[in-house]
Amino acid sequence: MAVKGKTVGPHIRCPKCLAVGALRYTPRRLARGSHWPGYGGIEHRETPLPECRCTICQKRFRVLPVEIAPRKSYTRPVIETACATYAAAKCSTISLRQTVMRMGKNHPHPSALHGWLDGLGARALGRLDRHDMGPPVGALIAESTQRLRAELLSFWTHSHAVCPHKYRSPQRRDRLEACARLFATASRLFPQTAYPWSAWEGWLESRFHVTAWGFHARLRCTAIQQHGPRSTKVQCAPSVKEPQRQRKGKAHGARSPP
Repeated sequence: MAVKGKTVGPHIRCPKCLAVGALRYTPRRLARGSHWPGYGGIEHRETPLPECRCTICQKRFRVLPVEIAPRKSYTRPVIETACATYAAAKCSTISLRQTVMRMGKNHPHPSALHGWLDGLGARALGRLDRHDMGPPVGALIAESTQRLRAELLSFWTHSHAVCPHKYRSPQRRDRLEACARLFATASRLFPQTAYPWSAWEGWLESRFHVTAWGFHARLRCTAIQQHGPRSTKVQCAPSVKEPQRQRKGKAHGARSPP
């Protein structure tokens, strides 16, 4: 509970000076706008967040709940719903636009979903381990294997097929497969929850005391994949050029030199 003067956690590091256990709550509450799943669509809410201050460097920070990811306007449940639906094997023909349209009014843009899939895929592949996006993926899997399910490591290495219509490059294919593996693993670990990936994130944060599945939403890797050209062609009427009308007098032959 956020009480003035109480420590945020004895194992929490300051994001600025990296001091351990130096973050303490202040009496202030700061509003943080975010988008949450709601009835019939996505709802915008102003969530009051407690503020903390480092006793070493005196920097102030907002303390985010598990549902709100750092530097993201959409909450983890929204991101999980969109990405898990698109990457699921049973939704092999669904497009980016159809995926977000299913979420109702105020749904995210298809380009946002494309960026989430790219960033989460790169994170699950371990390509963001050195970019301060959280602990290495190997450490997350090893901790979950040791504490939750012993067969998790072998399941993580299984391949997850993705519909060929959803990618046109090997890089995009690998990242979509990694996303499918990520959400399938979360469902295996927390099958009774509505948002397994978010539940896994909360469990990992209680062990590592930092954001576990952090990711960039805009990686310069692959452009939005478009469907191939349709087999049917639209017939157009042939163009007929009308002869131009003569505006001046009749044309005479070449003039003789003076």
